[in-house]
Amino acid sequence: LSPLWLLPDYVGKYNIQIENVMFQRFADARTALASGDLDITAFGPQDITLAVAQGAKSLVGVAGVGSGNDCLIVRKGDDVKDWKQLADKKIGIGAGSISWLKFAASVTENGGDYGKLKITNIVGGGANYLKALQGKEIDLAVVWQPFCAQGITEGFAQYPTIDHNRSKAVGGLISVLAVNRGFMEKNHDAVQRLVVAYIDVLQYAQANPQRWLKIYAEKAGLPEAIAAESIRITKLDATLPLASITRISKFLSDNGVITRDVSGEIAQHYTFEFLAKATGKSPAELGQNQ
Repeated sequence: LSPLWLLPDYVGKYNIQIENVMFQRFADARTALASGDLDITAFGPQDITLAVAQGAKSLVGVAGVGSGNDCLIVRKGDDVKDWKQLADKKIGIGAGSISWLKFAASVTENGGDYGKLKITNIVGGGANYLKALQGKEIDLAVVWQPFCAQGITEGFAQYPTIDHNRSKAVGGLISVLAVNRGFMEKNHDAVQRLVVAYIDVLQYAQANPQRWLKIYAEKAGLPEAIAAESIRITKLDATLPLASITRISKFLSDNGVITRDVSGEIAQHYTFEFLAKATGKSPAELGQNQ
């Protein structure tokens, strides 16, 4: 999400001023957007579903952010080449995270039984996964960047052969850009200009990976080597794969993460209008059926 730090610079030419507010967790950003404390934010592709399941109707997804970024790591030399090997591994996850969703779906798609795996729910930030991996409390961490990159650049971890970003049900999406519905209805033109500026930012970051790297390193307080490895497996993309998000919603209810199935209504909480006007592409080209 680090390119979003450039958004205040880009919206200025569209006569908009914005203030960045830092959140440590997607869940906190979701709560702030739902209440109207925020007008626009980025969070996980599951977050609107979680909010809708709790009765909120004030969040609207307007664009994608990218794919990749979520990652699996094991201790160096302990590769996992096949999903069947997970039966003998201790696995650290963050229940409800998008990385966990990709992993749980991938286990099922590859013939495994998630319920029989040796799962440890890791509470707190990604650094706790690395401590658990180094301490041999877990054998595989289901985590996200920059923590995989940190383990790899420090020499104690590696990516396994298996990759949960290829899940057919969940896909590789890492985040969506969303607005508060009340703000959108009152400031339709401003939201359109925000999305246009957002597309400008993504295109700039794609064309200038070194600038993207330096922003990421600076804002996250990372060495540039870790930032470089992090963005190496991350693809920025405004495509909004609504069919995948719908499948995520069904997966969450089928697995008891949410108490009711909202997959049939989730499309009401996304719009392609702003993204289509900003890019000149149709909703189908922008991921409506993906």
